[in-house]
Amino acid sequence: MDYTPILAALEKRGFRAHTFATGAEAKAYLLEALRDCPCVGIGGSVSVRDIGLSQALRDRGHTVHWHWEAEPEARAETLRLALDADAYLCSANALLHDGRIVQIDGTGNRLAALCYGPPKIFLIVGKNKLVDGGLLAAIARVKREACPPNARRLNLDTPCAHTGACGEGTCGASMCRLTLTLDRPPNGREVEVLLVDEDLGY
Repeated sequence: MDYTPILAALEKRGFRAHTFATGAEAKAYLLEALRDCPCVGIGGSVSVRDIGLSQALRDRGHTVHWHWEAEPEARAETLRLALDADAYLCSANALLHDGRIVQIDGTGNRLAALCYGPPKIFLIVGKNKLVDGGLLAAIARVKREACPPNARRLNLDTPCAHTGACGEGTCGASMCRLTLTLDRPPNGREVEVLLVDEDLGY
């Protein structure tokens, strides 16, 4: 696939954008880009987990704040510390061809980090997150492709975990509590999008 138009759309909106053939290539780029960031925060991200980045950073001496790897009693503090890191890593739930980035969250930690957190933000985005359509198509993609496997991974009692379909308005354990669209990087934040020509995460 020719990613040139998507890269151009991202750059036009003020994001820095790159393409990589594999997650391994994106990991190598990030290890170099994060060399001067001693403290790194990570949001909930299967994509980050898939490329094995957190352990590689720790092996090199970085402090990594990732609630997925924290003990239950340290989870809340880890979420807070991630917001004060030198850089923040996560993925995107959907990337529109016009360069807008869509995130849906339950706790809001990723959204807080993207809006008013670390000065450097890196989004690792597999080709499966691309959406050729508008905002409603992006949200539909998240609820159809991302939420059901995430709910099952977390053992949540949600309609999407049981049936694969969203139970809009009936879900007490919903992960879809907050929706954010990044039209441009927030003031004071440098956002890089690493578009990978592989399926990563959900």
